[in-house]
This record gives sequence, C-alpha cells and structure tokens, in this order.
Amino acid sequence: MSSTAEANMSRHSNPYDEFILVHHLQLQNSCVPQLYWKTLFNKLKDEVFDAGNAFQIQLVEHEEEGEENDEPSPRSWRVVVNCEGRIKSMDERHIYLIDHAWTYRQHEARQYLTQVPSLKDRMCLLMDIDSDGREEKEVIDEILQEMWRFNNTYSIGNYELGTNERLPLWYIMDEFGSRIQHSDMPTFKMAPFLYGPQQTAFSIIWPVRDLENGEEVTRDYIPNIQHPERRKAMLLPWIHHDLRETSYQQPEPKDDFFSAHRIMETVPEKVGPVPPLPSDRKVRVCLDYPKAPELTDPRFEMVDTGEEADIIWTRQSFKDYCSLCSDGKFCYINQFPSEQCITVKDLLPVICRRAGTNGINSETLEGSPRWLPVSYNLNTELDKFVSYFQHREDKGLDNVWILKPWNLSNSADVTVTNNLNQILRITESGPKIACKYVSDCVTIHRADIASDVKVDFRFLTFLASVNPLKLYVYKPFSVRRGHKQYALTDFDDLLRHLTYVGLYEFNVYRPGMYTEQFIEPFEAENPDIKWSTVEESIHRALLEMFQAASSKPPPAGLGDFPLSRAIYGIDLLLKWDKNERGERFVQPIISEVNFACDYTSWMEEYPEMLNDAFSVLFYEDLEGREERVKVLAS
Repeated sequence: MSSTAEANMSRHSNPYDEFILVHHLQLQNSCVPQLYWKTLFNKLKDEVFDAGNAFQIQLVEHEEEGEENDEPSPRSWRVVVNCEGRIKSMDERHIYLIDHAWTYRQHEARQYLTQVPSLKDRMCLLMDIDSDGREEKEVIDEILQEMWRFNNTYSIGNYELGTNERLPLWYIMDEFGSRIQHSDMPTFKMAPFLYGPQQTAFSIIWPVRDLENGEEVTRDYIPNIQHPERRKAMLLPWIHHDLRETSYQQPEPKDDFFSAHRIMETVPEKVGPVPPLPSDRKVRVCLDYPKAPELTDPRFEMVDTGEEADIIWTRQSFKDYCSLCSDGKFCYINQFPSEQCITVKDLLPVICRRAGTNGINSETLEGSPRWLPVSYNLNTELDKFVSYFQHREDKGLDNVWILKPWNLSNSADVTVTNNLNQILRITESGPKIACKYVSDCVTIHRADIASDVKVDFRFLTFLASVNPLKLYVYKPFSVRRGHKQYALTDFDDLLRHLTYVGLYEFNVYRPGMYTEQFIEPFEAENPDIKWSTVEESIHRALLEMFQAASSKPPPAGLGDFPLSRAIYGIDLLLKWDKNERGERFVQPIISEVNFACDYTSWMEEYPEMLNDAFSVLFYEDLEGREERVKVLAS
C-alpha cells in the first residue's frame, strides 16, 4: 500500500471507510452495485457464509429416451432460490460470499493432489469422478483433465521479474459456487474478490433481477466476451459447438495489427550520409549490461555513458532513433526499428508465414514453411484455432500444443497440453499464442540421469543491414537439455517438456552444452545423419526468416536504419521428419527470436564472440573468423 493511502487510512477511524478506501477500485472494476458494499464489508469482516439460507443445491437426473441399460443416468447439478419470499435485486442483503476450495498455480497442481489426499477426494466428489478401485495416478490425471470446467483465475499485483508469484493463480470454488450453471441470460453476477486484511480471496455473487422461490441461480461463465464466434469457442468446456466450418487458414492481418498496443518509435524520414567510424582514435562503446561482456578488439574502447559513445549496446528497448543523428552527431544502436515484429511472440509467426507457399495443407494439415510450427494467436484467432484442432482430431493426428504468453520470458506461464478445455480456459489468464508442439523432437542421451532428453538450441545472428539484407550467423551454438526422459506423456511435468525452468522453484542441475560437446554424441547416436546437413538447413531457415522480416516496411517488417546493428538469439528445436521417399531427416523448427541476449555464458565458452560480432557488424571484417562466422546475405 502506498504511503498516501496509509496516511488517508489514519484519518479514517470508521472500519467501513477504511474498507472502501482499500477496496474501492476493486469494487468498481467488478461492477458491484454500491448498495451492497456495506453488507459485503460486514460479511467479509465476520466471515459470514450464509448462502445456505437463501439457496439450495439440487441434483438433476437426466433420463435418456428409448435407452435401457445398466449404466447410471447422466446427471447434473443446479442451484435454486430457496428462501421465504423472493430475492430482490434492490435489497442490500443479497450479496453472498463463496469460499474457494482450492487455490494453486498450474505447475503445482499435481503435487498438491498427490500430497493432500483429502483435497484429491474432495475434487473427485465436486467433479463427479468415481475413484473407487482406481490407481491414484489415474484418478489425479482425470482431475487434471476435468478441472478446467471448474477453474477460474486471477493475478495479484506486479511482482519482480523471475519470481514464482508472477504466475496466475487458479482456483476452484466450493461445492455451492461450482454448481452454479451457465446462462447467456444470467440471474446473478459473480466476481473474485481479494479481502485485504486477511489477504484472502473469495468469490462474491449478487442478483441482477428479482427472483422467485425455486428460480435457478445462473451466471455468465464468460461475461466479457461478446463476439459470437469467440463465445462459441470459449463455451466449449461446457457446451459443444462444431467450428469445423470456420476457416483455419490465416491471411496476413493489416498493418495496424503490428502497431496495436505497442510503443511507437520515432524514426527520421531521412538520414544524411553517415560518416565512417573514427580512425584517428578508438571507437567508444557503451555496453549497458548488468555484467558487461568483454570486448577486447583494440579498435574499440569501453565508456560509461551513452553521451560519450559512438556505439550504444543496451538491453533496454530503444525507441528514439531520431536522437541518434541530431546536431551533427551520429551514434549506433544495437536495435532496428520495428524489430518487435520478430521478437514479440505473437508477431513472429505472421512474419514467418510469408516464407511459406499456400498456407495450411488441407490434406496433411501441415503448415508452411516447414521450419515454422503452426501457430495461432488465441486473442485474435481463437475460432480458427478450434477449427484446426477439431480437424486434427478428425484425422487422428496428435493435438499437443505449447501455449506461451506474448510478453513473458524464461518459460514463465508456459503450458504444454492436448486438452482443448485447458487451452481455452488458459486464455483467461492473459494473451497467449498456441504453437503446435514438436512431438517427435530430436533427443540426446544425458548420462548423469541415464535418459534421452529433449534438447533445444540457440544460434546467434548478426544483422548489419535490412536493405540490402546483410546477415551473418555465428556457427558455434548452445544447447539446453531437458531434465527427465522425454516422452509424449505427463504434459504438466515441466522437467520433461521444458529445457529451461529457471522461473520455477525446481532443484535441478542445468548443465549447458556447446557445439563440439553436442555434435559428436549426436552423430554417434544417429549415424545416418550428418550434422553438416542439419547445420545447412538451420542456416537456410534463419536466412528465410530474415528475408520475410525485411520484405515489408514497418510496422509489418524490420525498418532499415543506417545506424542500426544487432545480435539476435534464435531459439529452435530439431524435429524428426520424412521426405517423399520415406527417408527420415532432421527439420529445424524456429521457436523464438530474442534481442539483447545475455552473452555471459557464451563469452565463457567463446571469448572472441563479441569481437567477432563487432568486427563483421561495423567493419565487415571476416579475416580470421571464417570458421566461426558465416555470411548468410550480403
């Protein structure tokens, strides 16, 4: 709480006034009518759960016509008004608290269910899961599948980057709250509510109209979504809809899609002739990094501030390109205008699809280009994604997806799943992109755990110019390894499916690998595959990606700016694929593009990396570097 709020509270002796001061914004954002505020305060203060005095949970048996068998009839639940008289929406008494039976973060769910048997048993009863005579893992697996019809979510504040608390919280309401059914014409509204004094979350519910005794209590499960096709998709966990008639093809959006919700840059319309870097003194470089990597090339020297620098190399996002060429002074920067078109997760697939041919193949459902996983923006293409998911189901194809937030890194809030209900509900926790999971990925044997584990790679590219395209790749690369035997199972097991779990509190050893350490065991485990062939296909994919990114001007592509130079870290996986003759080969799959990477570990393994990069970026000097640096476009 701010000092101003604390000072204001000290002037309020009335506890209700203090409650309003702390919770006013939350009450307004949840659209709680003011007439209920005093009642809500009293119920929260005294922990009054009196919904049982006004409502009743009813079990509804459904008899299916014309069928006689020994199977139990389908059943459902509902909540009805059960009180003397009617519930009046203008009666201040009628706001009710709902307790939360379980609150958790997604990656901790299985652990809770395993370690707390009473929680598992309660979830089985709440979700109507029969656990009699079944193995514990089988029961927990079913809970983890079914819970997405009951889950709700919220986040608490803004926490420091890299901490567990930044992840969204999921919760399942108690039996009363979980039995309230959906309606497009709801009789009640519901909202989560965080009560400050106890730092405890509840749900609250209040009527939107008068109700007679016996009338059903309903709520809109997706009250903030009005678009008809998106509503159909989002209601799939509870109401079946067939979206196969919706096209899953993805035409490129208009330019405003690329610039929406992003900080605009200032770029000069024209830059006069840029003088060469000084030859009568050393070139001054400001490396604005927490741990500045070592630049030892004698042509350069380090300075402390950008004001005295000829080259600014920063980890901060830069927007004011006009400031780099004003008052007769020129300064280079390690970023390109509109580079978010490749570094932001939801824009990268749009850019990369330009390198393809005819979209998604309707027979095989394979995307194009082959090095790009089929990807959907779940904020703007949800109905298309559901259509594609349902078509894959029809063909018996695997439907495992990896969901990534647009704006987080370090594997934060990443989910691997084949559960459509889970995918749809996860969109409620923030904007996500869904990428087809690389199911048949290349693995490597990890001797310290005696397992074949998943691997992913980072390649560095050096971009010197957009028009004409001048691009280099650093041939050495880094490898990250998984922490458990890879298998297409247990998708909630992050140690099996992610190679980087730094955000999560796992006590695991994370050894890195580099070029020579990987190539030898890879070729030994796959004697029919030569790394040189794989390397060539990786470099070709990198070139095609940058060609696509430079094929259109900003905001739909990289901007050409004579004072821009950059190093991009490209994350990719390797996938087993087959050619027309049925022969297997390794297909690179580009995953992400990162600007201003942390070079610390690279410099430990390849101390000349930054010297190599600056030599080719600022002097086009490849002499003595041919084994490490390859020209992709010049």
